[in-house]
Amino acid sequence: MRRHRFEPAKLVAGLVLLSGAAFALLDAADALRQPDWVPLAVVPPGLALAGLVAAVGYGARRARRRAREARAAAARDRDADVDVGADLRGLPMDELRGTYDARFGARDAGGPGADGSGADDSGAGGSSGNGNADGGGRRRGPGNRA
Repeated sequence: MRRHRFEPAKLVAGLVLLSGAAFALLDAADALRQPDWVPLAVVPPGLALAGLVAAVGYGARRARRRAREARAAAARDRDADVDVGADLRGLPMDELRGTYDARFGARDAGGPGADGSGADDSGAGGSSGNGNADGGGRRRGPGNRA
C-alpha cells in the first residue's frame, strides 16, 4: 500500500466522531447516563475544530510549497549565468545586414505597404517611385547596378 501524507484534520475529525459514537454506545448500554443533547453539543464543535485544523494545515503546506519553489527559482537564476541572447550575437546575418545597409541605404521599417495599403509604390509600368527599380522593372541588387 502506498504511503499517505499525515493529515491532522482527518485525525481530529475521526477522534471526534469516534468519541461521539462511544458516548452513544455507552448510553445505549446504560453504562453512562447522559442527557440527549450532549452528543449534539460535542460533535459539531469538534467538526468545526477539524475544519480549522484543515485550514491551518493547508496554509502550512502552501507556505512550505511556495518557499520550496522560491528556493528552486533562485537556484535556477543563480545557475543561469548565461545571457539568453548571447549565442545569437555576431552571426553572419548581422554582418551581411550591415553591409547591405551600407551599400543600398537603410531599409524601410515597414517594408512594402508601410502605410497600411499593401501597395509597394510601384506604378502601372512596374517602375517604382523610390528608385529601387530600373526602367525595365528589374530590381537593383548587389550584382545588378544601373
